[in-house]
Amino acid sequence: MSKKIKKILFNGEEYPPETFRLGMMLCMVGGFMDAYTFITRGKVLANAQTGNIVYLAINLGKREWVKSFDYFMPILFFALGILFTELIKTKFEKHKIFRWQQIVIIYQIIVMFFISFIPSGNWNIIVNIIMSFIAAIQYQGFRKIRGLAGATTMCTGNLRSGMDNLVKYIKTKDKSHLQSFWIYLGLDGFFLIGSLLCVILVNIYGIISLLICCILLIFVFIIMFKKTI
Repeated sequence: MSKKIKKILFNGEEYPPETFRLGMMLCMVGGFMDAYTFITRGKVLANAQTGNIVYLAINLGKREWVKSFDYFMPILFFALGILFTELIKTKFEKHKIFRWQQIVIIYQIIVMFFISFIPSGNWNIIVNIIMSFIAAIQYQGFRKIRGLAGATTMCTGNLRSGMDNLVKYIKTKDKSHLQSFWIYLGLDGFFLIGSLLCVILVNIYGIISLLICCILLIFVFIIMFKKTI
Protein backbone atom coordinates (compact mmCIF):
# COMPACT_ATOMS: atom_id res chain seq x y z
CA MET A 1 0.00 0.00 0.00
CA SER A 2 2.83 2.43 0.83
CA LYS A 3 4.32 2.01 -2.66
CA LYS A 4 0.93 2.75 -4.23
CA ILE A 5 0.52 5.89 -2.13
CA LYS A 6 4.04 7.04 -3.01
CA LYS A 7 3.34 6.48 -6.70
CA ILE A 8 0.21 8.62 -6.47
CA LEU A 9 1.88 11.43 -4.52
CA PHE A 10 5.39 11.56 -6.00
CA ASN A 11 5.46 10.83 -9.70
CA GLY A 12 8.16 13.44 -10.35
CA GLU A 13 7.35 14.17 -13.97
CA GLU A 14 3.92 15.70 -13.85
CA TYR A 15 2.39 18.99 -14.93
CA PRO A 16 2.08 20.77 -11.54
CA PRO A 17 -1.58 21.95 -11.80
CA GLU A 18 -2.65 18.31 -12.32
CA THR A 19 -0.69 16.60 -9.54
CA PHE A 20 -2.38 14.82 -6.68
CA ARG A 21 -0.43 16.89 -4.15
CA LEU A 22 -1.91 20.13 -5.45
CA GLY A 23 -5.31 18.46 -5.78
CA MET A 24 -5.02 17.36 -2.17
CA MET A 25 -4.49 20.93 -0.92
CA LEU A 26 -7.15 22.34 -3.22
CA CYS A 27 -9.68 19.77 -2.02
CA MET A 28 -8.97 20.81 1.56
CA VAL A 29 -9.63 24.42 0.55
CA GLY A 30 -12.81 23.36 -1.26
CA GLY A 31 -14.13 21.45 1.74
CA PHE A 32 -13.21 24.29 4.05
CA MET A 33 -15.03 26.89 1.91
CA ASP A 34 -18.28 24.91 1.79
CA ALA A 35 -18.30 24.27 5.53
CA TYR A 36 -17.26 27.87 6.24
CA THR A 37 -20.15 29.56 4.45
CA PHE A 38 -22.64 27.03 5.81
CA ILE A 39 -21.50 27.43 9.42
CA THR A 40 -20.71 31.14 9.57
CA ARG A 41 -22.67 32.76 6.73
CA GLY A 42 -26.27 31.66 7.00
CA LYS A 43 -26.21 28.01 5.86
CA VAL A 44 -25.44 28.81 2.22
CA LEU A 45 -23.08 26.48 0.33
CA ALA A 46 -20.22 28.18 -1.50
CA ASN A 47 -19.40 25.28 -3.82
CA ALA A 48 -22.38 22.95 -3.99
CA GLN A 49 -24.76 24.84 -6.23
CA THR A 50 -27.00 21.77 -6.45
CA GLY A 51 -27.78 22.27 -2.77
CA ASN A 52 -28.36 25.98 -3.30
CA ILE A 53 -30.76 25.25 -6.17
CA VAL A 54 -32.73 22.89 -3.91
CA TYR A 55 -32.86 25.51 -1.15
CA LEU A 56 -33.89 28.09 -3.75
CA ALA A 57 -36.76 25.89 -4.92
CA ILE A 58 -37.90 25.21 -1.34
CA ASN A 59 -37.97 28.90 -0.47
CA LEU A 60 -39.69 29.83 -3.73
CA GLY A 61 -42.35 27.26 -2.92
CA LYS A 62 -42.81 28.85 0.51
CA ARG A 63 -42.84 32.34 -1.05
CA GLU A 64 -39.86 33.29 1.07
CA TRP A 65 -38.58 35.84 -1.43
CA VAL A 66 -35.71 37.23 0.62
CA LYS A 67 -34.30 33.77 1.40
CA SER A 68 -34.79 32.78 -2.23
CA PHE A 69 -32.66 35.75 -3.26
CA ASP A 70 -29.95 34.66 -0.78
CA TYR A 71 -29.66 31.31 -2.62
CA PHE A 72 -30.13 32.65 -6.15
CA MET A 73 -27.23 35.10 -6.05
CA PRO A 74 -24.49 32.53 -5.24
CA ILE A 75 -25.76 30.38 -8.12
CA LEU A 76 -25.57 33.34 -10.49
CA PHE A 77 -22.08 34.36 -9.38
CA PHE A 78 -20.82 30.78 -9.55
CA ALA A 79 -21.80 30.84 -13.23
CA LEU A 80 -20.07 34.20 -13.68
CA GLY A 81 -16.97 32.80 -11.99
CA ILE A 82 -16.73 30.10 -14.65
CA LEU A 83 -16.96 32.77 -17.35
CA PHE A 84 -14.33 34.91 -15.63
CA THR A 85 -11.91 32.00 -15.35
CA GLU A 86 -12.17 31.22 -19.04
CA LEU A 87 -11.40 34.86 -19.83
CA ILE A 88 -8.33 34.69 -17.57
CA LYS A 89 -7.24 31.49 -19.32
CA THR A 90 -7.57 33.12 -22.73
CA LYS A 91 -5.51 36.13 -21.68
CA PHE A 92 -2.75 34.43 -19.66
CA GLU A 93 -2.49 30.91 -21.09
CA LYS A 94 0.79 31.70 -22.84
CA HIS A 95 2.28 33.93 -20.13
CA LYS A 96 6.05 33.44 -19.84
CA ILE A 97 6.33 33.80 -16.04
CA PHE A 98 3.03 32.68 -14.54
CA ARG A 99 0.75 29.79 -15.32
CA TRP A 100 -2.77 31.03 -15.91
CA GLN A 101 -3.94 28.96 -12.94
CA GLN A 102 -1.63 30.99 -10.71
CA ILE A 103 -3.52 34.13 -11.69
CA VAL A 104 -6.81 32.70 -10.45
CA ILE A 105 -5.10 31.47 -7.26
CA ILE A 106 -3.93 35.05 -6.60
CA TYR A 107 -7.54 36.23 -6.88
CA GLN A 108 -8.61 33.56 -4.42
CA ILE A 109 -5.93 34.47 -1.88
CA ILE A 110 -6.68 38.21 -1.98
CA VAL A 111 -10.45 37.73 -1.75
CA MET A 112 -10.27 35.19 1.07
CA PHE A 113 -7.88 37.37 3.05
CA PHE A 114 -10.33 40.28 3.14
CA ILE A 115 -13.38 38.05 3.71
CA SER A 116 -11.67 36.67 6.82
CA PHE A 117 -12.19 40.03 8.53
CA ILE A 118 -15.81 40.70 7.52
CA PRO A 119 -18.11 40.10 10.53
CA SER A 120 -20.85 37.52 10.19
CA GLY A 121 -24.30 39.07 9.89
CA ASN A 122 -25.57 41.76 7.53
CA TRP A 123 -22.73 41.18 5.02
CA ASN A 124 -23.33 37.44 4.68
CA ILE A 125 -25.10 37.67 1.33
CA ILE A 126 -22.16 39.60 -0.16
CA VAL A 127 -19.64 37.15 1.31
CA ASN A 128 -21.57 34.14 -0.02
CA ILE A 129 -21.73 35.68 -3.49
CA ILE A 130 -17.98 36.31 -3.52
CA MET A 131 -17.17 32.86 -2.10
CA SER A 132 -19.28 31.19 -4.79
CA PHE A 133 -17.45 33.25 -7.40
CA ILE A 134 -14.00 32.13 -6.23
CA ALA A 135 -15.21 28.55 -5.77
CA ALA A 136 -16.12 28.59 -9.46
CA ILE A 137 -12.66 29.95 -10.26
CA GLN A 138 -11.02 27.03 -8.48
CA TYR A 139 -13.44 24.51 -9.97
CA GLN A 140 -12.77 25.68 -13.53
CA GLY A 141 -9.06 26.26 -13.08
CA PHE A 142 -8.24 22.76 -11.85
CA ARG A 143 -10.22 20.16 -13.74
CA LYS A 144 -7.74 17.28 -13.96
CA ILE A 145 -5.81 15.28 -11.38
CA ARG A 146 -3.13 12.89 -12.67
CA GLY A 147 -4.76 13.15 -16.11
CA LEU A 148 -8.17 12.23 -14.71
CA ALA A 149 -11.20 14.50 -14.86
CA GLY A 150 -11.88 15.52 -11.29
CA ALA A 151 -13.11 18.32 -9.05
CA THR A 152 -11.56 20.00 -6.02
CA THR A 153 -14.68 21.88 -4.87
CA MET A 154 -17.26 19.06 -4.74
CA CYS A 155 -17.40 15.31 -4.22
CA THR A 156 -20.26 13.77 -6.19
CA GLY A 157 -18.45 13.40 -9.51
CA ASN A 158 -15.29 12.11 -7.83
CA LEU A 159 -17.29 9.52 -5.90
CA ARG A 160 -19.01 8.31 -9.07
CA SER A 161 -15.75 8.14 -11.01
CA GLY A 162 -13.99 6.36 -8.15
CA MET A 163 -16.61 3.63 -7.90
CA ASP A 164 -16.69 3.32 -11.67
CA ASN A 165 -12.95 2.64 -11.70
CA LEU A 166 -13.27 0.17 -8.84
CA VAL A 167 -15.83 -1.82 -10.84
CA LYS A 168 -13.54 -1.74 -13.89
CA TYR A 169 -10.67 -3.06 -11.77
CA ILE A 170 -12.82 -5.90 -10.42
CA LYS A 171 -13.78 -6.84 -13.98
CA THR A 172 -10.41 -6.48 -15.69
CA LYS A 173 -7.81 -6.64 -12.87
CA ASP A 174 -6.12 -3.68 -14.57
CA LYS A 175 -4.20 -1.94 -11.78
CA SER A 176 -4.47 1.45 -13.47
CA HIS A 177 -8.17 1.45 -12.63
CA LEU A 178 -7.39 0.64 -9.01
CA GLN A 179 -4.94 3.54 -8.86
CA SER A 180 -7.60 5.84 -10.32
CA PHE A 181 -10.02 4.61 -7.66
CA TRP A 182 -7.55 5.55 -4.90
CA ILE A 183 -6.98 8.98 -6.46
CA TYR A 184 -10.70 9.79 -6.50
CA LEU A 185 -11.16 8.39 -3.01
CA GLY A 186 -8.22 10.50 -1.81
CA LEU A 187 -9.68 13.69 -3.30
CA ASP A 188 -12.98 13.20 -1.48
CA GLY A 189 -11.10 12.22 1.67
CA PHE A 190 -9.15 15.48 1.70
CA PHE A 191 -12.36 17.42 0.98
CA LEU A 192 -13.76 15.83 4.14
CA ILE A 193 -10.59 16.73 6.05
CA GLY A 194 -10.91 20.35 4.90
CA SER A 195 -14.54 20.51 6.08
CA LEU A 196 -13.66 18.97 9.43
CA LEU A 197 -10.73 21.35 9.83
CA CYS A 198 -13.13 24.24 9.24
CA VAL A 199 -15.47 23.08 12.00
CA ILE A 200 -12.59 22.79 14.46
CA LEU A 201 -10.94 26.12 13.60
CA VAL A 202 -14.20 28.10 13.44
CA ASN A 203 -15.04 26.92 16.95
CA ILE A 204 -11.68 28.25 18.12
CA TYR A 205 -10.92 31.29 15.97
CA GLY A 206 -14.25 32.20 14.38
CA ILE A 207 -14.44 33.79 10.94
CA ILE A 208 -10.70 34.53 10.67
CA SER A 209 -10.09 30.77 10.42
CA LEU A 210 -10.54 31.24 6.66
CA LEU A 211 -6.95 32.49 6.62
CA ILE A 212 -5.79 28.86 6.68
CA CYS A 213 -7.08 28.59 3.11
CA CYS A 214 -4.88 31.54 2.14
CA ILE A 215 -1.86 29.68 3.53
CA LEU A 216 -2.68 26.51 1.61
CA LEU A 217 -3.22 28.47 -1.60
CA ILE A 218 0.11 30.27 -1.19
CA PHE A 219 1.79 26.84 -1.18
CA VAL A 220 -0.17 25.91 -4.32
CA PHE A 221 0.89 29.15 -6.00
CA ILE A 222 4.60 28.61 -5.21
CA ILE A 223 4.65 24.95 -6.25
CA MET A 224 3.24 25.80 -9.66
CA PHE A 225 6.38 27.70 -10.61
CA LYS A 226 8.06 24.33 -11.14
CA LYS A 227 7.95 22.78 -14.59
CA THR A 228 7.33 19.29 -13.24
CA ILE A 229 6.90 17.78 -9.79
